Amino acid sequence: MPLFTSTYTNRVDKKGRVSIPAAFRSTLPDDDQSVAIFPSLVSKAIEGFDKQYLGHISDRLSNFDMLTTPSLTQDPAAKILSRSMTISFDGDGRLVLPQDFIKHAGITDRAVFVGLGRTFQIWSPEEYDAALKQGDGA
Repeated sequence: MPLFTSTYTNRVDKKGRVSIPAAFRSTLPDDDQSVAIFPSLVSKAIEGFDKQYLGHISDRLSNFDMLTTPSLTQDPAAKILSRSMTISFDGDGRLVLPQDFIKHAGITDRAVFVGLGRTFQIWSPEEYDAALKQGDGA
């Protein structure tokens, strides 16, 4: 089971390519150098995790009774799974962030990878600093 820890800031090129931190890549299985990502539902960040964890999310969301969900826009599975993408790394350990994800997170030329254990987040440095200050009550 991957364990994503620490915080790293990496450059994002004009094509949206960014290097996944080597420490994050090394925790993934050798036979699956990819991650699943989706725009966060609660912050200006991109949520990330390995494919096994995506399956775990799917299993947990399937426990919701579809008949009690009033609409597609309120269905947690639709909000998460329909917006998730699995992206493989290139030979240099980079992935291409989708433009709509970049826009959601406000990412320009740098991205902050924040390890959260089984998951991680990708932020713009400015949004990450603002979220940290807000959390400190500053």
